[in-house]
Amino acid sequence: MITHGRLNRPPVPVQPANRFTAAEEASAKLDEAAQRAYRELKSLRAMHLQWGYIRHRYSDSERRSARKAFTFWKTKFLQVSRPDKPQEPKLPWPWRDNAKWLFELSNARSMQKAWEALDIESRQKQWPYIMLSTLDRCPDKAHMVLEATLDPLPPGYAINDVLLFVAQRLRISSIKNLRERTLKAEEILELVAKVLEDTPAGHVPLGQRTAGLLARRLPSEQASELYKMLQRANIKLHPNSLLQFAGKLASDMAHKDTAFEILKGLADNGIDLNAPSPSSAITTLLHCRIAHGGWSDSSSSFSPKDTLEYFLDRGFVPNVINATAFLDSLCQRAEVEEAIRLALLFSESGVQLDTKAWSTIFRGAKGSLKVENVAKSLDVAKAANAPYVDVLNNALHAIFYFAEMESREKRFSAPWIYPLFGPMLRAYAKKFELEPLQWWLPDSLPLMLTQTTGNDGEKFDSTRVRQWDFLGSIVPLTEKTFESQSSGPKLQPNTTTIAIMLRAYIKTLQHPYDLMAFYAFFKARLEEQGGKEGFAAQLIKDQGSLVHDTIIMAMMERRGLARAALQIFGDMLKDHLQRSATGDAERSDERSDEGQSRATGPIHPAPGLCTFSILVRGLFNSGDRILAEQVLHVMKEQGVEPNLVTWNTLTKGYASMQNIKKTVSTLQDMEAAGFKPDLFTFKAFGKLKNQARALELMEGIIDVNRQKIVGEDLYG
Repeated sequence: MITHGRLNRPPVPVQPANRFTAAEEASAKLDEAAQRAYRELKSLRAMHLQWGYIRHRYSDSERRSARKAFTFWKTKFLQVSRPDKPQEPKLPWPWRDNAKWLFELSNARSMQKAWEALDIESRQKQWPYIMLSTLDRCPDKAHMVLEATLDPLPPGYAINDVLLFVAQRLRISSIKNLRERTLKAEEILELVAKVLEDTPAGHVPLGQRTAGLLARRLPSEQASELYKMLQRANIKLHPNSLLQFAGKLASDMAHKDTAFEILKGLADNGIDLNAPSPSSAITTLLHCRIAHGGWSDSSSSFSPKDTLEYFLDRGFVPNVINATAFLDSLCQRAEVEEAIRLALLFSESGVQLDTKAWSTIFRGAKGSLKVENVAKSLDVAKAANAPYVDVLNNALHAIFYFAEMESREKRFSAPWIYPLFGPMLRAYAKKFELEPLQWWLPDSLPLMLTQTTGNDGEKFDSTRVRQWDFLGSIVPLTEKTFESQSSGPKLQPNTTTIAIMLRAYIKTLQHPYDLMAFYAFFKARLEEQGGKEGFAAQLIKDQGSLVHDTIIMAMMERRGLARAALQIFGDMLKDHLQRSATGDAERSDERSDEGQSRATGPIHPAPGLCTFSILVRGLFNSGDRILAEQVLHVMKEQGVEPNLVTWNTLTKGYASMQNIKKTVSTLQDMEAAGFKPDLFTFKAFGKLKNQARALELMEGIIDVNRQKIVGEDLYG
């Protein structure tokens, strides 16, 4: 168990710092020319040391020619691999186009066949020129050319240099398509496997830098396979390389156990766990994110609590960053009480919690839907010295959240209207000035406060009689929170406070007319200031489309208001497009009239991903597929990329309409965009009545793709 004594243990003695660290830090301060000279000197020194290591592999009669080949390769490789390599060298390289006949082929299998058509002696003689030409002219195919030309075996030092070159240029994370990203990673992994498994032991002196770069840039699945591969090959990794593997694997629940084992080995060998790199890896390890949909792809039994206890026993001293990561993991695992206990313990032990740490705790307490957890989280706010206005804002939002979750749990039908505004206004008025909020609302707030119950008034009357538990649970706690401190001057609400109260007001409106009337008033307030500095501009700047999205969502829940919701969307889009079109002219005017006029901000926020998702979901729910697809087209035109929620919304929409082809194509597009299906995806797919036909169609598409892959010999 994590106790006060464990947190305050003195750090374990660590190994002395690397003696080259000071020299490397000093070199970073040199000017560019000196740094270039330093890099060249460092490369020459590394080349000299490497030759001293491999020279003993050659007999006396072979050593001179081997040294000549080694020097040629190294000097030319440094030329083609330099980041600042000129487009055209001063002295033409005669071998620049030697590999054109090879790298212009489409895949590794074709290259291998063309390579093997040469006799052995020609291959041995041409390999350095072929490889250097590829690195210079077609670097993106370097891994394919290397794989195709491993017979006869090139020098090990050259193979490692090419692998380092490939690792330095590897940018798998920039590939959006999931299949292409996986295919690229597998190609690189297959090349490394071929080098390690098909060459004599020790032939390739795989550099630590190469291993570390591959660990950092490959996806976690392939990085895990690479780590196992290096272990089987008995390649000893430097602590820095091991930290690269640990950091990458720690980010994936499926590989956290492996990352833990790596860090345990480093800790047992005396590494300083409180140094930046180990501490960062431990932070990643302690942060366990639950996948979207509340389920995980992994059955890992990894325990962040046991992990932290292990490192504490070995001198690890938590800081606010890794403490927050650990607390977030506990909250996501529904261990909120333990998270609160440990947060207070961290604070007592000298970890200065910040606002983010407290927000993490409060989010977990709120998500537990237990009033006692919310009350305890307020003690953490005191320990973290959280700004008082932020505490009050979170207390107000807790009412909003409890009401929304209760509506879902009780499966109330749309529109989802909650008796929020009255109770929240009474709490708000105890600490905040009314005037800033009154500016945004057409109703008289002082008059509303004279009402004795809930949400009195014609605008908030409802013909539906519903019993709400949150009125007797979280509302009293919030009122108590607002009464807790001594009386003093009223506080000024910030834009977060205003946004919370406006959303509560919108969610409390019963009648469609009142909803439309409020937007007309709200729009007039925004346009009144015309984007100039003031309440309106600050709200849009800080809160973005949050209030607009809430109004659109409330309208999409009601029949007959889809057009009104689209008009709000039109206001947002029109303002955004106009500002984009005139942006250059306004910036030019600003420069010419500096001091006489100031640029104005947007009147309406630009529609964001949430805006588009709300509209698409609402239009699908109302059966307007064509209009929903038009909104999607606008979304693409605006460069807004869909997320997993958007893809699930589309899948559910098409599946509910029993459109099998559209459902299948949406799932295919979702995968191509780099998203994996989650629990909500399968629920959405379950809306299809003829699921067997959909699966047949998906299998047919997979077969066609497989035939294309085989036809292109992508796997060699």
